[in-house]
Amino acid sequence: MVPKGNPIPARGERNIYCPYYDSCLDYAVQDWWDSWNCSQCPYRWIKQSINKDTFEVGEDDLDYDLVCDYPQDIDLDLVE
Repeated sequence: MVPKGNPIPARGERNIYCPYYDSCLDYAVQDWWDSWNCSQCPYRWIKQSINKDTFEVGEDDLDYDLVCDYPQDIDLDLVE
């Protein structure tokens, strides 16, 4: 897998607003990097995602299920 951005395997600042942030994060996880940054990426200054979909709270389009497997020894009465 090749990221669309240019992540560097070192501590530093990341641009969470970059449209390719997910791709770089996936790349860093796949290569077992302890940390990564966007210092050499041409997209490091982008302040807005390319994703133009906006959702309002309560819209029906946000229908999805979250699956969470709890460990068997957890007290489910403590989970909200």
